[in-house]
Amino acid sequence: MKLKVLFLLLVLPAFSQAADLVAKKVKEEFNKVLDPYAAYWLQAPEVELSLMAQPMMKPKPEKTETSLMKVQVLHNGNYIAFRLRWKDTEKSEAGKLGEFSDAVALEFPVKSNENPPSVIMGGKGDPVHMFHWRAQYQYDEEHGKKDIKDIYPNLAVDTYHMDYPDNGNWQGATQDQKEAYMHGMAAGNPQSFAKRAVDEIMAEGFGSSAVRKDQDSFGKGEWKNGEWTVVISRALKRDKGSVLEEGKGSSVAFAVWQGGKDEVGSRKALTLYWTPLKVEGL
Repeated sequence: MKLKVLFLLLVLPAFSQAADLVAKKVKEEFNKVLDPYAAYWLQAPEVELSLMAQPMMKPKPEKTETSLMKVQVLHNGNYIAFRLRWKDTEKSEAGKLGEFSDAVALEFPVKSNENPPSVIMGGKGDPVHMFHWRAQYQYDEEHGKKDIKDIYPNLAVDTYHMDYPDNGNWQGATQDQKEAYMHGMAAGNPQSFAKRAVDEIMAEGFGSSAVRKDQDSFGKGEWKNGEWTVVISRALKRDKGSVLEEGKGSSVAFAVWQGGKDEVGSRKALTLYWTPLKVEGL
């Protein structure tokens, strides 16, 4: 533990020089319909943030795959939107076994913006509020969740006949009967069902993250020319979550996963510090 603390003391000064983020106030209604390339983004100053490979928890990434992210922020009095850009040589949406999704996340303190908790998942009694966009979730939202026949179109099975044009003599099969043999669905695991592009997650330390059902956030990403451009929009004020107020400051942290480089879970790049965020007032 002493070595970890010493490591952080050595690293944090080098990664704490980023400019503050300022959320410019605009009139546009970008609450649910998001456009990563809309003209109103020209009003938002762009800040470059340094990221590093997650250094604390195993399994760790072998190296930093995403070292730089460009961020812009706007709000309209009800919702705040973050436009995030980073380099990625390939688009990854997961699907087959061993394939992982590109993803990005925002994290906010819930209790204190002046003295926020650990940037890595918060702490007991001092939670953090996260907004996690995944290319895989966006695919679900736009096209529906991939099924076995989508992922492995040439697979021959004799279990779920209703999935195939020629289902033989199998009659009367229902989706409920099928899901009874899919353990994640049978247990009600929210990750087993079709998703919206963004998950809202609460956490109070390592291994404590839980997905919120009362979601009020949206996401839209586009990958082209070796770069992701993703917009995440969230309500300024979230009951039992993080609250952002006009004219006041807050804090935010970021994480990126490159699925094509086998990044998932703790294998990620992140800002190992809280970045100051000012929500511009009138």
